[in-house]
Amino acid sequence: MEATITEKAMRGIRTYLERRGFDVIEDGWAHGSDKIDFIARDDEDEGTLVFISCGITGNSGDGFPADKMDRESLERLAVAYLAENSDEADFMVRFDYVNMLVISDSRALIRHHRNALAALG
Repeated sequence: MEATITEKAMRGIRTYLERRGFDVIEDGWAHGSDKIDFIARDDEDEGTLVFISCGITGNSGDGFPADKMDRESLERLAVAYLAENSDEADFMVRFDYVNMLVISDSRALIRHHRNALAALG
């Protein structure tokens, strides 16, 4: 069975993250109704734990859509994940947003916003 565009795009985003020094430790993690696409360690940023939301859109000629992040949902999710999975006492946490604009079956543009919640205030 052939992968959907979304499945291919998520594999592409994962590859992008890994090539940039991220160690993906969770893929599609959920707690209740809150979901996150990836949880990773950013080895180039002192092992910061990064919660990564992804957006995937087709090329409609309008470019990248507006980023969609829900601060409350992401913060609830991070607290739940840390409560269940972390014995460490001191480390940094960051929220990133990766948006992929699919141009064709084999081409796409990626926009990566590091610390994306900072823009939300």
